[in-house]
Amino acid sequence: MSDYERKVIIEKYNYDEALRYLGYGKSTPDEKTKELLLSCGEELKKVVDGKFIYKVFDLVNGQPERINFKLHGKSVALHLKNCNKVIFLCATLSAGVDLLIRKKQITSMTEAMIMDSLASAVIEQICDRAEEIMLADFKEYQHTWRYGLGYGDFPITDQKSFLEILDAPKRIGVCVNNSMMLTPSKSVTCVIGLGHDLAVSSRKSCDACNLRETCRFRKEGKSCLS
Repeated sequence: MSDYERKVIIEKYNYDEALRYLGYGKSTPDEKTKELLLSCGEELKKVVDGKFIYKVFDLVNGQPERINFKLHGKSVALHLKNCNKVIFLCATLSAGVDLLIRKKQITSMTEAMIMDSLASAVIEQICDRAEEIMLADFKEYQHTWRYGLGYGDFPITDQKSFLEILDAPKRIGVCVNNSMMLTPSKSVTCVIGLGHDLAVSSRKSCDACNLRETCRFRKEGKSCLS
């Protein structure tokens, strides 16, 4: 295993976040939903194989040095303004989770929806843990929040090249299909900027989200961030 590849085990799943993905907000689910959520969590733990891989590059004129990859788009350029380095990150829950969700879609759509929402919450926990591990080596730097491929005008069509730079298909089994969707589906690709006097904070905001105009949370006067 390389210095830039890790496995992550999440002992305690974020059930509150899963409920928010399901649309509960601050509402309290009934007892049956709570029981299903917990039982889905136990099933999910049996198949989750959380992994991430990352590489760190120096930035010269806003572009990573010594690799055949260009950061395209004004939004990612703004995100990395004043950054000296950039982290390329890919994380995944692995293929077993997709298989479990597909099985649930055959036997119980309710459980499938719960499982999907819970898996979405867990991949974010994996990314949070990955961020803690990575940034421990860069305590002298400020950092931006995770900026995913597909946000703003950061082209999702760059997924394949991004994964190749990380050797993600071979090392952690993350690939991209013809629709530029990641497989396994519960996977994430993103960049994190490192620098000083950054123009962007370490916390994500609604303003930069590519779902800003259609977000159901915003329509309800809420946010997926809190």
